[in-house]
Amino acid sequence: MIALAIAALAASALNLGELPPQKLEPGRCVTFLWARTSPPRRVAMLSEAPQRLRVVHRGRVVDLSPGAEFMTFGSGELLITLTVELMDRGGASVAEGALRLEEPGKDVIVVPVAGLRACQ
Repeated sequence: MIALAIAALAASALNLGELPPQKLEPGRCVTFLWARTSPPRRVAMLSEAPQRLRVVHRGRVVDLSPGAEFMTFGSGELLITLTVELMDRGGASVAEGALRLEEPGKDVIVVPVAGLRACQ
């Protein structure tokens, strides 16, 4: 319970907002990630083709391009690294994972996440 409260505080302290509902284009697949808080908050959408990570940062919806390293997105002012384990449970899901957010001159924050892959 304490870990969930810390995750919620971390997400809000970083101005990592809840992603509004997203409409998928036909033939497109994404993985939605929720902060493991109570209640869960949709914090990111990982698009497969082209690969992009969508988040709400400081009140704005931001699409981040892949970085130099695997599962790293953005650069400069905002860098997010995902560590997720996909599982097949009648559809791909993220049972556990972490979203690591880095901004220059600020503490690195890690938010526990879970998720679900969806296709249109």
